[in-house]
Amino acid sequence: MEEAIVKEIQRLKEELEKKKREVRDLTELIHKELDRPFPANVEELSERELETYVAEHFPSLKTSPDTKPDKKPITSHRKIFGKPIVFLKQFLLKSVVDYNDLFLAKQVQFNRQSIDLYQALLLQARNNKKRMKQVQEKISSFEENLAVLGAKLEDLRSRFEQIKNRTANHKNEPERS
Repeated sequence: MEEAIVKEIQRLKEELEKKKREVRDLTELIHKELDRPFPANVEELSERELETYVAEHFPSLKTSPDTKPDKKPITSHRKIFGKPIVFLKQFLLKSVVDYNDLFLAKQVQFNRQSIDLYQALLLQARNNKKRMKQVQEKISSFEENLAVLGAKLEDLRSRFEQIKNRTANHKNEPERS
């Protein structure tokens, strides 16, 4: 009974993994472009999915962000005041962008340091995972050895009892001449 349940669970897991591989992207699922991002809830991801998620998003963190606004032409629908408004908007936009670059340089430096730290922590987590697996293997090996030693100890104890009983029986027997 339990074996059938285990097999059914394994089959369902494999089927779920197959479906996940088939539907990797929301755009593929809905067959059109999304109008806003839908971040994944990383708490619900499996370990394999989490590694894939990190592998997909990490390269985008390594690139330098473009802090300049899009190069869309600034226009105005006003006929008389349109040109001065466009000129003022362009001047303000250029001034603000140049001013923001002063602050963003520090932010970019912080972001790069954060990414380097994140990469180091990720590497450390992977190494810890490997070490944990080795420790678990050693523990299971020790448990097996302990079980074998326990069985041998019980065997020695029973032999000792047999020898003890024989010697006690020899002492209680009368001597034959």
